[in-house]
Amino acid sequence: MTTQELSAVPWDRCGVFLINLDRSPDRLVTASRHFSDTGIPFQRIAGFDASNEDVSSIQIDQAAFTKIHGRKSIRKGEIGVYQSHLRAIHTFLETDKDFAIILEDDVLPLPHTITSIQQLITWESDWDIVPLFHFHSGGPVTLQHSDKLKLTVHLAHISSAAAYMINRHAAQVLIQHMAVQRACVDHALFENWAHGLRLRGILPMAMQLSAQANISTINAENSGKLALWRRMPTFFARMHVAVRLFFFALKELVSALSKSNKNPVSRSLPD
Repeated sequence: MTTQELSAVPWDRCGVFLINLDRSPDRLVTASRHFSDTGIPFQRIAGFDASNEDVSSIQIDQAAFTKIHGRKSIRKGEIGVYQSHLRAIHTFLETDKDFAIILEDDVLPLPHTITSIQQLITWESDWDIVPLFHFHSGGPVTLQHSDKLKLTVHLAHISSAAAYMINRHAAQVLIQHMAVQRACVDHALFENWAHGLRLRGILPMAMQLSAQANISTINAENSGKLALWRRMPTFFARMHVAVRLFFFALKELVSALSKSNKNPVSRSLPD
């Protein structure tokens, strides 16, 4: 794409919100350099620091969390990350933007990031939430593609809330869906069988983790992991989730392909 086409990314329609703790100014400096070099403007969201902020009013379903994660306690860092993402989503809804890209401060944009964002906006009628980076392949099945990007449906679990794009409908649904914390944020965001949002993937992914991702304050906390025999309910719960995810995604895939067959012209960006 030409420089002119890249500059046509409608930032007036798409906000970029980067979560950063006040006690991590070094991460903000590094992220600012990376995103400035790529030409992506962002608004900083002050992360929720559960070690220093009041968490008494936060609703947490500890029994559900234990069942999902096999741990008797939730880390303060996990509460903080979850609330930080909710704060970013709320901030997006206070704007007049149509889309939001929500980022943690340890992600790194790639040379094709802007092109991918522009293509996703072109495909806006086909998705509600799209992770821009994730672990695990998620069993992707291609729905449509341009010369440079594939839009996919995931038939299996993906993980990571480091970078994702949502529309206003998704933001409104997620605010309700995540009102009570039952799991870590990367589980709650992608429970499409529960919140009903059109979760889609892209190949190649638009971002990756930076070197800062190797330094985590969350994983340094005691996890309170249960003994193996006490984690059997977690095993069955995750199997149940995998089955629900697969059949919901399969239903989504059939619906999307049916829609595509009725309108076989794939919308894509000009080369």
